[in-house]
Amino acid sequence: MKITNPENSKKIIVGNNEKLLLQLEDFDAGSREFALEVVLEGENAYCEIQGRVQTKKKDEKQWNVVMQFNDANQTGIIELRGTAEDDAKLELNGTAIIDKKSTQATAQVKEKIILFGNGKGKALPVLTVQTDNVKSASHSASVAPVSDEQILYLQSRGIDKKEAQEVLTSGFLK
Repeated sequence: MKITNPENSKKIIVGNNEKLLLQLEDFDAGSREFALEVVLEGENAYCEIQGRVQTKKKDEKQWNVVMQFNDANQTGIIELRGTAEDDAKLELNGTAIIDKKSTQATAQVKEKIILFGNGKGKALPVLTVQTDNVKSASHSASVAPVSDEQILYLQSRGIDKKEAQEVLTSGFLK
């Protein structure tokens, strides 16, 4: 399933033995906020979310993605990447909640933001584990400006600064 330029809120329920691969993409101009709730209801439910978002100029975008684990042998992966360019702001909030009635869950929350110019980014992965019976649970975040060395390397190959930024953005968001 693919959602392009998501905004407002959406709720998805994944049942017994169901597998959901969800792609979120937002590369268009404009400020917006998006909230997604995924509830893993059935045993062996699987959900993988891959989100890619780009902010430019003075745009402000915020994504709040929550995955709730409620049964046995569930797997949930939230992997969000984005860029904040110019004077834009980007906030990524991925949350995995492993309920006390969940057993042998696998949860992973990863967020990465790269900054260009005066762009600002905030990544807040949250992992709430309410049981001791978990297979694995992890979270990570990275917010960093693109290195001058990367831009300089591409410029030394005859690519101007603006195009170098576009190449790095495109590669990062793939």
